Amino acid sequence: MAFSLSRWRAKHLLAAWAIYWIVLVAVKLGSGIVAALRVMNSPNEHGNVSAGMGDGAFNVSVNGAGVHWVGSASVMSVVLWLCGPPLLLWLLWLVTRRAPTPARESERDYRIS
Repeated sequence: MAFSLSRWRAKHLLAAWAIYWIVLVAVKLGSGIVAALRVMNSPNEHGNVSAGMGDGAFNVSVNGAGVHWVGSASVMSVVLWLCGPPLLLWLLWLVTRRAPTPARESERDYRIS
């Protein structure tokens, strides 16, 4: 019951999104980030790290210091990876939330202005 979506507040939802995006970057770009760091921190060799977008795809390449790493993904797949699961989690959270109970007449706060 500790992970029941009906008990989540907005801060829990935002934390889940942040964790998802951190894990997504680590899984999808982790080896590329390690390769880029290796090239940038190599004291005796030159290298090249490039990123761009063309023909409907994102392209990243890392070359130098004995490293060759290439990554490519279509724009649609990147958008779906970034937005799909958080959007589905938000919709599931909305569906499982409890409806607020209306306040009784005696509990309403009447203020005289």
